[in-house]
Amino acid sequence: MLYQLINSIITVFIMTFGLITNILVLTTVRKMSSMRSSFGIITKNQAVCNILMCFLFLIFVGPLQLSDFKPSYESSRFVGLTSMIIYESAAQLNLINSINRFFAVYTIFLYDRIFSSLNTYFMITIAYVISVSICVTFYEILGCYLYFESEYWIFSYPESEHCNHLTWYCDFIFNIVLVVSTLILNLLAAYKARKLHRQITSLDQNMMSYQRQRDLNFIRQSFFQGLSMSVALIFYHITAPLINNKILLFLDASLWAFMLAFEGGIILLSNREIFTAIKQKKTETTSSVFMLDLHCTR
Repeated sequence: MLYQLINSIITVFIMTFGLITNILVLTTVRKMSSMRSSFGIITKNQAVCNILMCFLFLIFVGPLQLSDFKPSYESSRFVGLTSMIIYESAAQLNLINSINRFFAVYTIFLYDRIFSSLNTYFMITIAYVISVSICVTFYEILGCYLYFESEYWIFSYPESEHCNHLTWYCDFIFNIVLVVSTLILNLLAAYKARKLHRQITSLDQNMMSYQRQRDLNFIRQSFFQGLSMSVALIFYHITAPLINNKILLFLDASLWAFMLAFEGGIILLSNREIFTAIKQKKTETTSSVFMLDLHCTR
């Protein structure tokens, strides 16, 4: 019971933190005029995926860890399928964000045409369709269900040679290719952006500094999001099978979901533009409350 309580507290704490930070990111980005671009559209969709994952764990996993109820293999697999669709969608959105930054610095004059709002929404829709198709095909039609393992309170696959091969190639290899591609594209974009800004000398220095910082904010955000997902994949598939302690196993095997919760904090810490907008909003709110109190006292 002690293990259940500790794991439940961990789940509720991390997912509540993720819910708050990702809602904060979503509401802030929606109000920022500078984020009404393709990058802003993708970031909002990423925040939505993260929020859905947080809700799923707060509603399903957290309560189960505090009870003795053991969901059936058949019923819990649908929750596992939903969580995997959310995860796959988030991974592909990270890749689209990296491609977005790559085109922004390597094809400056074609960027607005390639990543128009219409094209961006089309890419996002394709990402969702691919995620649903892959997950339904591999984890439902082919029978390797991602179900809730009540003994360790984690989502797991059936122990069979068929499922081991399928999840290794269709889950780990496929997703590790996605996240490694994401990291490589971000590194190339960062190199090109730094090189471009060194070459620009005719622009106003303040404007050049602002644009350089903004580009680096976007690249930094996308890079750390991709890095967090690669770490989660490695932990789930490589290190989790080696752990016996129930708490450590739960943390290790649930890191893929927890990383989506942490993405709200990653965005806030890596993208200073969004973080500054939140600080300004907080300052304005505090000032408004102070003025209202002052008016009331008079």
